[in-house]
Amino acid sequence: MSKAQNIGDRFPWLTRSRAIGGAFAIVMLIVFIWPHADVVSAFVVVTAIPGLVGAVVWVLTFWSKARVELERRQFRYTAIRRVAGIVALACLPFLLMQRASIYLRNPRELVSEGSGDYPDMSHWRIRVVVAIAHLEGDDGEKIEGQLRDALAGIDHRLHITPVILNRRIAVAGRPQGIAHLEALGAVTDVRVDSLMWGGVTGAAHPAVGPLYQTRFGGAASFGNAYLPDDFKLPELPVDDLCAVTRLMIASQTASAMLPFDFKFGDALEPLIKQVRALADDSHKTPDWSADARARVNLVLGIASTVSGSELKSEDAFRNAIAYFERTQSDWTRERDPLEWAMAQRNLGSALIDLSELNMQEAPVQAAATAYQDALAVYQSRSDRLDSANVQLELGDAFQKIGGHENGADSLRRSADYYRAAAKGFDIRHYPVEWAEAQRNLAETLDWVAQRDASAKEYEEAIAAGREALKVYQKQSWPIYWAGTQSEVAVNLEQLGELNANQDDLKQAITMERQILDGYPREHNPVLWAAIQTDLGHALVELHRLNKDPACAEQAAAACRAALEVLSIEHDPSYWAFAEAMLGNALLALGDNRSDTYYAEQAVDAYNDALKVVPRDSSPAFWAWTKYDLAGALVELGERSSDDRYLKQAVDAYREALTECSKDKMPDLRVKAQNDLKTALDDLHRRGLKGG
Repeated sequence: MSKAQNIGDRFPWLTRSRAIGGAFAIVMLIVFIWPHADVVSAFVVVTAIPGLVGAVVWVLTFWSKARVELERRQFRYTAIRRVAGIVALACLPFLLMQRASIYLRNPRELVSEGSGDYPDMSHWRIRVVVAIAHLEGDDGEKIEGQLRDALAGIDHRLHITPVILNRRIAVAGRPQGIAHLEALGAVTDVRVDSLMWGGVTGAAHPAVGPLYQTRFGGAASFGNAYLPDDFKLPELPVDDLCAVTRLMIASQTASAMLPFDFKFGDALEPLIKQVRALADDSHKTPDWSADARARVNLVLGIASTVSGSELKSEDAFRNAIAYFERTQSDWTRERDPLEWAMAQRNLGSALIDLSELNMQEAPVQAAATAYQDALAVYQSRSDRLDSANVQLELGDAFQKIGGHENGADSLRRSADYYRAAAKGFDIRHYPVEWAEAQRNLAETLDWVAQRDASAKEYEEAIAAGREALKVYQKQSWPIYWAGTQSEVAVNLEQLGELNANQDDLKQAITMERQILDGYPREHNPVLWAAIQTDLGHALVELHRLNKDPACAEQAAAACRAALEVLSIEHDPSYWAFAEAMLGNALLALGDNRSDTYYAEQAVDAYNDALKVVPRDSSPAFWAWTKYDLAGALVELGERSSDDRYLKQAVDAYREALTECSKDKMPDLRVKAQNDLKTALDDLHRRGLKGG
């Protein structure tokens, strides 16, 4: 008796068709559960190829010419159609199941109701579902209910929905890591963002705890750290715990809304005020543990940072910095290294946000120190993922420091940190973080190239930007795609300008027009305006090479479109750049005229730009704009008998040169020196001295 016969005798119900169907279902389930696994990915690729071929052949059998050709070669098209259809049906479901699983696991909780290259962002909404498990020791499930009610009362602008998970995760008598693994597997609904679980009798009365929050979808825990795996809630009396938990969840949700420009206004402010009153109550806090005090201050700091970003409030950022510094009184590097490092990282973020608002360098320097202290902790514990995130933040800090300097040393340090961050992120599991490191690396290399007039850095910046575009694809990440594509286009502009290469400039113009075609201007008007300004710059540079008046006209139109959206009050640096680019376009328009109409307008545009961006906040932009102003003044001087224009041009060239040296903006230094000599010669020919 054969083995197959023996199995058939034991399991008469297990027919061949049922066995094949069962095996197919098991494989489909494996693909759905582990869509990113190497074995699954390889299997899907192997089955997708014959599946796609089978689908194509099946479709071709309905084409009359194909059927005639098959009959001529003595093939029965009906048999081929049947076989091709079976192959397609057997192989393609694995690919479809993997795609569906990956889509459902998207951690950003965003749902689009539109379609097309640029989704209608007004139809996007955020869903944040917070599950609360039954708590160990919670008789009558009273505390569980209080937490649910507290979360249900959060401002509707944050769209938070609490739900009860009908499961209890034990914490007493076993390692917290085991409980963490159970929490990860406790929720099967992909819409749930996080789970709160734990016990209520493990803390000294009247406090309750220990309670934890576990996040899903590969997201960092509250505090933006991956270690510890779960964020431990402060052990407080239940009413105080509910207030702090409400602020924590609200802040976490609001933070996720910021990158997508979802507005929540002052939704966090009443919650911050309530928890601040608890933290400042001298009758309450002495009874709290040191760890509880530190965690409450951390929550207040993060909430103040998020609210400050929404409200553009310097006071909120300064409050956040004070709260993070207060955590250092209760968490020490030696006793609580991971918690201390988490507080340092958040302190750095608040300092960075403050510097972006007040345009000062000192907060950035302090942020870099805080990040470096945190990085030392993570590297000492071989925490690769948190190290990569901090290196990404250090890259941001040194990029901003470099923006206040004329040299490129800090920018090169920034680039090194971004490269290290990209190495630390596995693109298979953290593609967005890897792409962010590549994109920021491209931006920093662009700055280095501008300082050094280096084609090599421009080429490296273009390569890094294109790496990021492998993740930021237009169909899945339209806004990030637009921003990154724009940056690659700008690098091509600058490379084309440096090498006088029309092909690079034309490629940049094509890319920028692709972005603007259908771009949802109302979603991010500042980015839309920045792309218009960059388009204007590329067209001006192309005009300098081909002298086509249409390029100058289109450049002026693009810059004016940008200025219609931007304002000095809210977007000073972007407005100033657009105004300076308009000056360049106006000068180009005046090339074919003998009067001074456009040159006078260009001088006004440059002067307006210089009034908005101070010399100390952006020395490179200031110097280049001074140089362009001098060029416009020379145009006025050459087309009129008024010698004061040439004298003003000489002064402007000399001012621009004060920011240049052999090591700082050498290309501007050479241009300004040559043009200064020409302006002085013109003055001398008129019998005047230029000083």
